[in-house]
Amino acid sequence: MPRLSEGRMNEMCGDPHLGSSGHPSQLHRPLSAVDWMATGRVALAFGLKPEDLHSASRGFANVARARQVSMYILHVCMGLTLSQSAAVFGRDRTTAAHACKVVEDLREDPEFDAVLSEIEGQLSASLTSARMCCPLTAGGQADAFSA
Repeated sequence: MPRLSEGRMNEMCGDPHLGSSGHPSQLHRPLSAVDWMATGRVALAFGLKPEDLHSASRGFANVARARQVSMYILHVCMGLTLSQSAAVFGRDRTTAAHACKVVEDLREDPEFDAVLSEIEGQLSASLTSARMCCPLTAGGQADAFSA
């Protein structure tokens, strides 16, 4: 998998904006398997631990950027609403909307786009595989994969 060099990653990282709620941790909801899978895959690509992305503070620029990418993946690829995507990280929907705009702009960079495309492909394959093993039905195992 192409991985962004540390220098290139730092060059692309900017300051994200926290939501205006004042207490982001109040927005958290229980994480589904899809949330964990997406967050974990993005953290791996950025060389971080998944729990780093769930910090109440912005953290370092590379952590904030990975969180933005995770919100983008959850919203655009996994079909969560902006509010749901933001709630995974204790943020509000305006923060997720900002994250999606930032990531869309960053996709102009071929190296960044290649990394993001690979993450999207791997997550899609993982979901397809999981659904083949555990068909989605109301009630039972489906809840582990639903967003």
